[in-house]
Amino acid sequence: MNLPYEIFLGLRYLRSKRKRSAISVLTWLSVIGVSIGVMALNVVLSVMNGYDAELKKDIVGINPHIVVSGYHNQPLANSAHVAQAIGKMDHVASAGPYVQGQALARSRDRAVGIMVWGLDPDHPQALADLNQYLFEAKATDLKPPTTEGSGREARIFLGSVLAQRLQVGLGDDILLFLPSLQMTPLGMTPQSMKFQVVGIFTTSMYDYDSDFAYVALPIAQKMYALGDNVTGVAVKMDNVDLAPEVGRQIRENFDGQYFVQDWLQVNRNLFTAIHMEKIVMGIILSLIVLVAALNIVNPLTMMVIEKTKEIGILKAMGATDKSVTAIFMFEGMLIGVLGILLGVVIGFILCEIIALVPIHIPGGGMVYYIDRLPVKVDPFISYVVVPVMAVVLCFLATLYPARQAAKLEPVDAIRYE
Repeated sequence: MNLPYEIFLGLRYLRSKRKRSAISVLTWLSVIGVSIGVMALNVVLSVMNGYDAELKKDIVGINPHIVVSGYHNQPLANSAHVAQAIGKMDHVASAGPYVQGQALARSRDRAVGIMVWGLDPDHPQALADLNQYLFEAKATDLKPPTTEGSGREARIFLGSVLAQRLQVGLGDDILLFLPSLQMTPLGMTPQSMKFQVVGIFTTSMYDYDSDFAYVALPIAQKMYALGDNVTGVAVKMDNVDLAPEVGRQIRENFDGQYFVQDWLQVNRNLFTAIHMEKIVMGIILSLIVLVAALNIVNPLTMMVIEKTKEIGILKAMGATDKSVTAIFMFEGMLIGVLGILLGVVIGFILCEIIALVPIHIPGGGMVYYIDRLPVKVDPFISYVVVPVMAVVLCFLATLYPARQAAKLEPVDAIRYE
């Protein structure tokens, strides 16, 4: 195979025995530095992507994708008509009424403030697909028993952390104190209802597992004295990314009569913070790649010094400045590309290891929403953007020593000792 002589000489210079062993050491250190920088950038960005994807999956799994409610927290009337109209829209998988309110849950020894959700036990998917989060229970267990002696009419699902805090299990009773008062012989006291715990769910999201409880929709309407009204209509999509567009269509179809929010609007601050953190981490780790790429300058500069006489002979034989520059730029790029390839491969292996072997996070969901280190490789970012950026940085690092070699005068270079 006939190679251009610039490439031939570049390969020959890299393979040749060094008079100064430090050049070989610096060359390999440059390769290792570039590979570590690329590996770190790919792994960290993949972990950030995984955290973003895991958080998104959990949030949209336990929460509705779109919420349609009255303005200023007013109860929503005629919810059946609204849910039916929304259910006929494109990309809407399910739509149904829900009730949301607060209460104080009290067991025998503990009292905890909770968020109560009322949903249709036969069609819970519009609000939350509880069946995939429940232990030894299903959503229909919230329905009142059909025979006497089968338990209380008012039934409730508790998050796993909430159940631990209340020290209750399946079949136990808890008392819910509601934010409304009633007259008793002792004066005005909060209204209360007794519930039987018939299911415990876990979402791996600490905030949800420690605060959320679910009851049947009619029970929730009775609790908060809503009559036939509800808090709003929950909507689930067949594609969560289309929620903003469908939300806009709902506003237009109902002429702005209802307050409509999609899951991105509800969690805007959280996902904006994650997006900014991903950008900042990418910039910071790119500096590692930049520093590693700049290390290529050292072995190339020493190589130029070592090959000064050869450069002089080449130029005396007619080699142009452009050709000499190309020789040393090719050497530097070869060092950089080798480091980049190693970094991409090692980063891919580490990501696969993290995906296969769960790494549990100290503090778990109490601090980071999730309890293990997630990872999701973005092929475009990891195998296109990062390598191209690293190649550009390595290319820029080779310019100075390559141009210094091209500036050598043939006579002075040949006389160089």
